Amino acid sequence: MRTKAIWAVMLRALGAVSIVLSASCARLLIPADDVPLRPPDSYFPHAEWRTSTPEAQGLDSEALIALFDTVEARCLPIHSLQIVRYGHLVLDAYFFPFLRGERHDVASVTKSITTTLVGVALDRDAIPSLETAVYPLLYPRPPADVRKQQIRLRHLLTNSSGLDCGRANYEREMLAMVATEDWLQFALDLPMREAPGVRFAYCSPGFHLLSALISRRTGLAAEDFARQNLFAPLGITDVRWPRDPQGISQGAGDLQLRPTDLLKVGYLFLRQGEWDGRRILSRQWIEQATRRQIETPSSEDYGFGWWVSRDVPGMYQAAGRGGQRLIVWPAKDIVVVMTAGGFDPAPLAPLLLRAMKSNAALPENPVAHSRLLARVRAATMQVQTKESAPSLPARAAGISHTVYALDPNPLGVRAMELRFYDQAGAEVRVLRGDEEMVFPVALDGTYRFGTDPTSKERVAGRGRWTGPDEFVLELDTIVRINHFSLVLRYEGDRLHGRVSERAGLIPETEFTGRLRR
Repeated sequence: MRTKAIWAVMLRALGAVSIVLSASCARLLIPADDVPLRPPDSYFPHAEWRTSTPEAQGLDSEALIALFDTVEARCLPIHSLQIVRYGHLVLDAYFFPFLRGERHDVASVTKSITTTLVGVALDRDAIPSLETAVYPLLYPRPPADVRKQQIRLRHLLTNSSGLDCGRANYEREMLAMVATEDWLQFALDLPMREAPGVRFAYCSPGFHLLSALISRRTGLAAEDFARQNLFAPLGITDVRWPRDPQGISQGAGDLQLRPTDLLKVGYLFLRQGEWDGRRILSRQWIEQATRRQIETPSSEDYGFGWWVSRDVPGMYQAAGRGGQRLIVWPAKDIVVVMTAGGFDPAPLAPLLLRAMKSNAALPENPVAHSRLLARVRAATMQVQTKESAPSLPARAAGISHTVYALDPNPLGVRAMELRFYDQAGAEVRVLRGDEEMVFPVALDGTYRFGTDPTSKERVAGRGRWTGPDEFVLELDTIVRINHFSLVLRYEGDRLHGRVSERAGLIPETEFTGRLRR
């Protein structure tokens, strides 16, 4: 079993997502404006975006300050917020513990990138058409269930393949797929529930089939095809996109991009597939991908990998678990990116709408803009809650540097070890298969940061003793979205634990372990 790949995907497992704008907010707060949009100019970003005050692009700094107030008051774990209007970056904010310049796991936003690459392949005739039968291109022999022979490309693009997949919480099929040696075969072998095209079901393995199809028809992994035909033309170079054991890019998730680079993808769609005089994606594909193709059980419709608003005409978005969003609103010439570590963006929606005062420039407000810039700077700093760490209880010495073997659990973690170095600092080691993750742990109320030896990404941890035998631990993978809270209770040579995950990876789960002799 490829434990490294499994652990990576388990930590970034994907889930169905909700649209950023609720229907009520959309109806009440969409700004009315009789001023027509400015005609688009010929600007396209290269290394950096051009910047502007919000007011020069019709946005209100005071309303954006209110958004920061809400984030602070509600302790929302947002990681970044970027707004581009009329081709100007008017807000580029990063929130502790995420840092400017880091990539961020965009979770199921990856699906929208995968379908975009399908569009590029169709434009280049690498894939015949939307009516292309999928299984003959991926399966060495006709499938036993004749309904599988009827699955067309458009069915995978719209989550309507008919495969028995995507109907349970926490994406059981996805987690089962990544636990195998052959993800593609697992996805192909999923049983049929109904005929293709009957209904929407959020099936992540179906997007892995799309990634495999790109590879088969272009001779390149989706990542390499994207680097040549999508990322490079947009000036996107800092990319991480994990692959399955056969080298197929993970079609449903795990892609990491910088937030300002994800903006470029939205801007490409806003500009109808053209980039600096070059046609990257056909206008026809964008029109098809971002309009309703199928009704869903949620409050939004679905295109080809994009969620389409029912309440805000023309608005569409790519959305991922934990608060990852790429929102495109052509009627306002605006693109918004949010990344996060597990939150519902809905509370910010009315504030974003309120900030859009006009299609024309507003009078400059240097005082408010100066306050906004100060809030942007302050957002990157850890709130100073440092306190004197209490003395370690006797139990700490007894369990320090001691490995506890865990009984089977949903995360597949085999063992856990805490190491206490002094009353202010410790570290925890978590073993899954042959892969170990290491988190530094502060004991004074702040987070302690380190670099995970496997992923080379920043991680953080903090903990506290809440009793002589109970330790509460918080582990944050930061760019990989997940924030775990664990309550560990030690009784003799036994460990009793309870774990929850803020971004919706797993339900609250209990686990047990025993001291390894």
